[in-house]
Amino acid sequence: MCQIKKKIIMNNDSVIFNIFDTLDDGIVLLSNKTSISKANLKAKDWGITENKDLLSCISFNKIDQLTECILSEKDYDTEDIIYFIKGFSKFCKIIYKNEYKLLLFRDKTQFELLKKVKEDFVSSVSHELRTPLTVAKGNVQLLHDFMKNEEFIPQINKIQESLDKIEDIISKLTLLSIAEFGDYVLKKEIIYINNLYKEVLKDLEDKIKEKEIELDFRSCLEIKEGDKFVLYTILKNLISNAIKYSFNNSKIYIQFDEQMIEVKDEGIGIRQEEIPRIFERFYRSPEAIKYAKGSGLGLAVVKYLCNLSNYRIECESKWMVGTTFRIMFKDE
Repeated sequence: MCQIKKKIIMNNDSVIFNIFDTLDDGIVLLSNKTSISKANLKAKDWGITENKDLLSCISFNKIDQLTECILSEKDYDTEDIIYFIKGFSKFCKIIYKNEYKLLLFRDKTQFELLKKVKEDFVSSVSHELRTPLTVAKGNVQLLHDFMKNEEFIPQINKIQESLDKIEDIISKLTLLSIAEFGDYVLKKEIIYINNLYKEVLKDLEDKIKEKEIELDFRSCLEIKEGDKFVLYTILKNLISNAIKYSFNNSKIYIQFDEQMIEVKDEGIGIRQEEIPRIFERFYRSPEAIKYAKGSGLGLAVVKYLCNLSNYRIECESKWMVGTTFRIMFKDE
């Protein structure tokens, strides 16, 4: 009976590994701690050989941590450059599941290369555009200061607005790339909430005056620990967005407490079918395009920074009634 049961188990293993052989991931089954009992075709292509010790087939910087988890019967998960016995290396996602004694190597080399190319491209484009943009803005300012014919001042102002918009897009794309590629390291610092709000208010002063918006700011917090740049950028983008889509002489309500930031406006609102798309880069609803100028990047930036900081963002809106955004703080 035991021999029949053993044979069934062996047959099942063969069936499973026939399936594993079709995968692009390297799959390894271990026995006697780090001894390789089974390896699928992909793992064998990489030089992982059955009936050999795992440590003789691969090497990477954190291999001691993996070995310790295998010996102490714990799961393991990391990403690192793996050096294989065949003399090549790959950037892999490494997962060890102790329950099944299964080790998975997911090749992410191409993904990392594409990510690096994309990151370098955004960085290069941003750098190359900023220099001529600065020169153009400087010359426009000179024209504005020395132009004697008042007839052309509106055109100069329009050029200035367009250059400011380009600069804003470049800044937001750069910020998005930093957040997306994980290059930004969160800081822990003491933030004085009222001072933070005043800084945002100062930056948005012209927009507030232009539409004669009244801001109702309430905070029961004096200080909060977090990343000042992240909170400043989130708050500024949400209030700027609220101003943009508010009616003249309307009111915006801002609440900042231990659980959340809430920004509520009495503006044009968002149609329900549009809400799932508002965090997409460059997405702007047909009504938003008609009502106000914008790049469609502000909310994408907010979403990325929330993901980075482990915050949750919520949106409630009624068409032609108003919109409420909430940033919910999780335990950090």
